[in-house]
Amino acid sequence: MSITPPYPPNPGFNPATPLKPKNWLTENIVATVVGLFCCCGVNAITGVIGIVFSTQVDTKYNAGDYAGAESSANTAKIMFYVTAGLVALGVILNIISFFLYGGLMFKQMQDNYNYNM
Repeated sequence: MSITPPYPPNPGFNPATPLKPKNWLTENIVATVVGLFCCCGVNAITGVIGIVFSTQVDTKYNAGDYAGAESSANTAKIMFYVTAGLVALGVILNIISFFLYGGLMFKQMQDNYNYNM
């Protein structure tokens, strides 16, 4: 029976170092771009704030500020959810206005066509 020797410790691993938090950068960029193209663009403010805090996560973590990285990650997550909520609200309002005012405009076009005949 063969006994494998224990692995030597990894010199770059420190058990006291916490794991790097998720930075939410991709989510914030996607929510901001989608909001700019399909809504009124008000959500770009919260999207840019989320992108700024997302980029701070890696910088603070690499500098050794683990609490600051966690705080920036939490703020970036909150800004993503706020931006995504504003995008969803904008899409819903666009759909509602399309059906309400689009139907009225279609009726007006039919009336103009019938009047001209």
